[in-house]
Amino acid sequence: MAMHRLVFYGDDILRVELPDNTRIIEPPPALPAMDDYQGAVRRSLRDPLGRPSLAELVGPESRVTIAFDDPCLPLPPVLKDPRGLAVEAVLEELFSLGVKRERVSLVCAVGLHRKWTERELKHLLGKRVWAVMGPSRIGNHDAEDPAGVVDLGKTEKGYPVEVNRRLLESDLTIYINVNWTSMNGGWKSYMVGLGTYRSIRPHHNASVLIDGGTVMNPGSEFHAILRAQGRYLARFARVLSVETVLNNRVWPGPLDGYLSLEKARVPLPFKLSRLLPQAAKAAVSSLLRSAYAPIAVNAGDPDAVHERTLEALYQQQNVRVEGESDALFLSLPNISPYAAFSRINPLLAMNSALGYVFNLHMRKPVVRKGGVLVLMQPFLPGFHRRHHLPYIEFYEKVLAETLDAREMETRFEEDFADRKEYIRAYREHHSYHGVHPFYVWYWGGLAMQHLDRVIVVGARRRDVVERLGCEYADSLAQAWNMAGETLGKGYSLTHLSIPPIFATEVV
Repeated sequence: MAMHRLVFYGDDILRVELPDNTRIIEPPPALPAMDDYQGAVRRSLRDPLGRPSLAELVGPESRVTIAFDDPCLPLPPVLKDPRGLAVEAVLEELFSLGVKRERVSLVCAVGLHRKWTERELKHLLGKRVWAVMGPSRIGNHDAEDPAGVVDLGKTEKGYPVEVNRRLLESDLTIYINVNWTSMNGGWKSYMVGLGTYRSIRPHHNASVLIDGGTVMNPGSEFHAILRAQGRYLARFARVLSVETVLNNRVWPGPLDGYLSLEKARVPLPFKLSRLLPQAAKAAVSSLLRSAYAPIAVNAGDPDAVHERTLEALYQQQNVRVEGESDALFLSLPNISPYAAFSRINPLLAMNSALGYVFNLHMRKPVVRKGGVLVLMQPFLPGFHRRHHLPYIEFYEKVLAETLDAREMETRFEEDFADRKEYIRAYREHHSYHGVHPFYVWYWGGLAMQHLDRVIVVGARRRDVVERLGCEYADSLAQAWNMAGETLGKGYSLTHLSIPPIFATEVV
């Protein structure tokens, strides 16, 4: 006996056959959106958590920086981005308090991600904000600008704190965050989004990301280091967080039902699209916009705000699961935070599965230690030669020599981070920082350590899968047999139905 199920696979929807004992875990239903989001932002600024009101923090001569998350999340990009709406509401409040436009600056907190173009920032912020502030007062953080960052010293445990100089030169920095996973928000916004390689490295290294617990858990070593750095930063800078939690309604209007994975059959256009060239399918997919909407917003002290953020996020995303299974089946679309307004590549496909989805749990993974992951993903070969320049050398040279995160960290990381050509590409040509492919790889290290095998089905090329340290299967039937070789007959199997993303709580 077998069951059938629709899954997203790359830029397609397929109907697949699963063993009849497969446990299907569905995402929670979408919570209702707020009626007046911008009004809620303004109210939160008038009565913030653990901070004086905005009226007490600024005046006509105040210098204010508004920092905001870059467009990596959520995925797909939102049709009407809440960050732009929040920035608009914050500007209205500031101007009503007499703050002059020329004393306000907007900074996209890219960290070591690529810088975003005017067109991309205009989409994120919206026409009204751009008309008032852009482009002269809107820019990207530059982690490699000697004049634009400041070294504040080290925390008690020796973690460096280097941040954008505007944090120190402003009377107030307001950070606009949109929370899509429990990994983001809190002090991470400041210390990663507005940090440097030197200050990001303490929590983005192989040891922390592999041995420090899942980054989705606020109690992990990753977040403990960020909190220490952030609270140290607070001695020097006055900051106020505005965090928004989104629901998980991925598709707008009629698309919501049309793209549902609960349907019995593949929609006709997806049957026909299999005949299209990959480039054409990718172009259509890139036009898709999501319908995620705010369900909660809070402003104030970063710690107090983030506590409220997590409460709301858990209500939307967390699913209780009874026990671990022997194997996990995932089938994922061609999306990645680091492919936003760009294109997917093999490293990002790997990171989406092993870095993000595997780590979306609170206590322990849904698959047991020594279990097997069966992953359906095309693993399209090739790289965007501008956006992902350092990824090419990482894939071709570093992975050819080692798959071990600690070894590559020791042998190769600093060279990539300090290489002039990669620094110039990051600063001037919209490329991810030279160290970024290392972090993408480390992120999946916890999963690779936990799992006995990762079996990939549906990859376009066997050599790509093997370069990434995974096993290739010609079909799902072969993958189930390969899993049985390790786990024995009658092994238990769980399938996470994605999108939207959600987090499991195994009890």
